[in-house]
Order: sequence, then structure tokens, then C-alpha cells
Amino acid sequence: MRIAGSVHLMEISVVIPTYNQRERLRLVLHSLANQTLEKERFEIVVVDDGSEDGTIEMLESKGGTNLRSLSFFPNRGRNWARNRGIEASRGDLIVFLDGDALPAPDLLEAYSDAHREYGDQAVLCGFQYCLPDLEYFQDPQSGSLIDLPLSSVMRDYIDTHLEEMVLTEEMVQDNFKAVQERAREGAYPFEALKKFQDQVREAFAQNPAGVVNWLGFVPHNGAVPRSLLRGVGGFDEEIPFSEGWEIALRLQRGGAGIFSVDACSYHLYHPHGFRKQEDLQQEERQRHRAIEYMADKHSEFPIRLLYFWFAHLWPDPFIPEEAVVKDLVELDLLFRTMTEEKWRDYLVVLKHHPLR
Repeated sequence: MRIAGSVHLMEISVVIPTYNQRERLRLVLHSLANQTLEKERFEIVVVDDGSEDGTIEMLESKGGTNLRSLSFFPNRGRNWARNRGIEASRGDLIVFLDGDALPAPDLLEAYSDAHREYGDQAVLCGFQYCLPDLEYFQDPQSGSLIDLPLSSVMRDYIDTHLEEMVLTEEMVQDNFKAVQERAREGAYPFEALKKFQDQVREAFAQNPAGVVNWLGFVPHNGAVPRSLLRGVGGFDEEIPFSEGWEIALRLQRGGAGIFSVDACSYHLYHPHGFRKQEDLQQEERQRHRAIEYMADKHSEFPIRLLYFWFAHLWPDPFIPEEAVVKDLVELDLLFRTMTEEKWRDYLVVLKHHPLR
């Protein structure tokens, strides 16, 4: 392990786990260097989790009094890396970003204001957008392409529109409004994730004390007081998926409030296999494993109601229409009123689900 940078108390610590994201991380750090919040009020803790793409050298070249980097090898996973960042942090409030989550210029100021308003027992949930036109770039600034097969049509389109597709440090610093205008709502450019984020907004608006508000927390862009994180032992390093929901569930069950904050990040999109049927099925299996893991760990059978809510976001032919939960407001009501007798009807459906 190597630790670089100075150590001192801060109001906010921004914890960023990263693995082979050098080019996108560079843009994230540039946006953090141009926040509306004064630099002396926050530090940046980047946890490099075994990168082999020059990330370490890039971080060391950045320097700066409020940038600290921790480097580990080999790769041990993002939850392990986040926990090392929490341990090294000095801020009262930990803001979590991913290495490809570009923060809006006022993101840290928004979290700082919310922390003062809601206090040290509040989990803060930001909102996510994405920049899908960056998908095929290895370096979003230069426009260099990824080393994957691309159709001639796609290559011709990129060649023709390169100037309007790239994203540079100058744009991040001087014209962030143009960045926002290119974005789509949701961390990924899929209608289901826009629908999810819309439901989160509605659920928080209708019921700020909702029992399922933990579903609004995603560590791609969220914030938690350091004292709360240490009180629950940080992130579960064994959960395969949806780790933000699991830790937020523990925090809420421990008495923390969960609040939405108008703090926005922009996913610097990169290649995914989501367009392949087998990868979509693998993604679904991961979601299901996470549900089972949380339900078993916390001994709360209503957690499995997530299957029926997911079926509204991602249609599931094995969930009958009358059992689908249409939004988080309905899910909240079911969590509050579910009995073991009522649950037996839902359990019959799940027992015959092939992916469970």
C-alpha cells in the first residue's frame, strides 16, 4: 500500500474508489477542483484498487493539498476500497463518488448545506444523470476510441461528430451547463433507471420518513456522516450487488433519517454488455442474489418484495401482473402492512421463479 498527500481535519471527505479509470477519473478530479465549496473545507480521498492503467502516476502528478491517494494491489472490490477510504477520511461528512461520476460544480456545497440542515443522523441521497455519447471513448477528452470492435457506421458517426461528443476539462470548468444539456436522467441511459429515479423523487416528496427510503441511496453519488458509517462498520464487503441499499437499510434501521438532496452527478458512460441478452440475464441474477443476501442477513421477509417492484421497472414474465408493485409509494405501504399470512401468496410466486 502507498499513501500520498497531506492529512488534516476537513468538513467533507470525498471518497472515490477506482479501478482502471484513469481518463474518466481525471475529469472527475478536475470538476472537484472547481467546486463552489471552498477548497479548505473538503478533502478528496481516492482509493486506487489495483489499477494497471497509469492511475497511480496520474494521481501522483496531480498533487494538491486536498487530494490524497491510497494505492492497493491486487484489486479487492469497490466495497473493500470504500471502507479503506472511510478509514482514512478526516471529514465529518463522507461524500461518495465513483471514479466515473462527474460532480456538478455545486455538488459539495449542496451536501454541505443539507448536512447542516439535517444533522449527523441523516443519510443524503443525490441524483444521477449520464452522458451516453462517451460510451465508445477510451479518453473522453481526446476522443480516442476503446479497443473493441465497432461497426463502420459507428466509426463514421464518431468521426463526423467528434467535436460535439468529446468532453474536456475546459468544458467542465467553463461551460458545465453544456454538459448538463447533453445528459440523460438516470445513471444509465435506460428508461427503467429514469423511472426508478423519478419514483425516488416522488417517494421522498410524499413520505420523507418512508420505510423504504433506503432504496434512494446509491454510493455512485451519496453522502453519510462518518460517525454513522463507523457505527455500522462500513460497507458489507461480501454483498454482490446493490451495496448502497444494504448499508442504507442498516443505517435507517439504526435510526438514521434518509433525505434527498439536489446534488447531481453525471456518469461518464463507458462500454457495457447490457445489450447482450446473456449479460442482461447475469445482471438480473445479481439483483436477485442481492435481494436474497439482504433478506437472509436482516431476517426481514418483506425485503423480497423488491422482486415485485423490480418487475415493474424490468418486466418479468414470471411475475403475474396483479402482483407487480408499480412504484415506491406502493412498496412503502406494503412494507408497512405486510403480514406473514399475506406474504405466503407472494412466496408462492417466488418459489416458481427460475432465476431465484
